[in-house]
Amino acid sequence: MGIVNELEGLLPGREGQPSDGLPKYERTTFDYVTIGVGYLVMPLGLVLALIRFFGTHYKNYRKPVNYSLLYHVFVGGFVQMMGFILYSIYSDDGIDVTTLIILLILFALVLLLPASAFAKRAAKARFRFSQLANQYVQLITAGRVRYIGNLADRTGQSEGDVNRDLIYLKKYGVLDSGLLFSEGADTEPDAPVNQADSSPFSSPGGQTVYQPPRPQQQPKSIRCPGCGAQNTVSPLQSKNCDYCGTTVSYS
Repeated sequence: MGIVNELEGLLPGREGQPSDGLPKYERTTFDYVTIGVGYLVMPLGLVLALIRFFGTHYKNYRKPVNYSLLYHVFVGGFVQMMGFILYSIYSDDGIDVTTLIILLILFALVLLLPASAFAKRAAKARFRFSQLANQYVQLITAGRVRYIGNLADRTGQSEGDVNRDLIYLKKYGVLDSGLLFSEGADTEPDAPVNQADSSPFSSPGGQTVYQPPRPQQQPKSIRCPGCGAQNTVSPLQSKNCDYCGTTVSYS
């Protein structure tokens, strides 16, 4: 039984946010190999990390892991360079202090600055997915949403992203594995409105009529002002760019 029950929401005794049940980073064997290679042979580790990045970064739950891989590869490169410097210091042709300081500054700029940037990206991506997971749970339990299209509209994700995210949440028990979802969107029937309450020209006896549906704004793809990437934004909402973190508003 998962953390979320279809009829009653969160199971008794469950504290905190639903996303607390998710792993910090879901790493595969390939990821661990990449990290190990990154600390031993940084260029090869970087190639493996980029293969993983471009092959899986379209999945929301993989983004924190991919940024974390790049972080470890660059830290591994710095560790390797420090080993090389230490070896040079104690060798017969030891380097002087000035050269040592220059090399330390150079390697810090080239390797540690990108590592720091990727660490921040990983933390941001993990936070965003946690928020997205909590939003899914809220819509499914409190909102009773059972259509993939409706979840996509409410969260600003594509239907493919929603499908992958729901499978991931079920895998770790954040959603009940017995929950069933339908493709597409549910077109809700128009709500009846009492004409006597809404208009001075009401019919005798306060006849019930149906209000015509109002045109609804749909999510649309908007170009990020920071990096130019396309982001799907829901009506009257804003979101952080998936690639650079810049706020993208619906307009």
